[in-house]
Amino acid sequence: MPEFLGSGADVVEPSTREIILDTARTLFAERGFSGTTIRDVAEAAGVSPALVMKLTGSKAQLFQAAAPDAPGLAEVERPDESMGCRMVRALVERRDMGDYEFWAMAPFLVQEAPDPEVARQKMVTRVVPRIAATIGEQSEGLVRSRIIVTLLLGLAGGLRTFEVLTADDVGNEELIETYGGLIQEVIDSGR
Repeated sequence: MPEFLGSGADVVEPSTREIILDTARTLFAERGFSGTTIRDVAEAAGVSPALVMKLTGSKAQLFQAAAPDAPGLAEVERPDESMGCRMVRALVERRDMGDYEFWAMAPFLVQEAPDPEVARQKMVTRVVPRIAATIGEQSEGLVRSRIIVTLLLGLAGGLRTFEVLTADDVGNEELIETYGGLIQEVIDSGR
């Protein structure tokens, strides 16, 4: 294996699958799901489309493997803002930057999965506990967290898939305050 000059540490070469996933992550972020093909990923990764399919499966499976589970929702540094508003701000900012949006893609990932029921359950068991941890919910069934997941899926679909609320229709701050307020009501209902 190659070594860093002067360090003596071994360099671990990325696997072909890791190269494909890194390439796909970049292309999906730049072009979106619809604008990226298996052939595009293969060409950019320097492999054949057949190898991409062999190592990752369908385009939906490749997307699911390459994309993060659920991007952070409250990582926006706004301590003066409610958790609900920070969650909405994260979605709005990703929309404005054209970044990947897990919440808009999740329904398609479930529909396109080889076994949609397994994919649905996997999605719920990964996402609901993350929301619960974010809002501090510990109740049985995590109903508030499930409601918030539903609200975020709806918002992302409205913003990205249907473009019901564009920046021309409602200003970002008004959208964040209004929709964030709805989410905050759910968060606060358990206190």
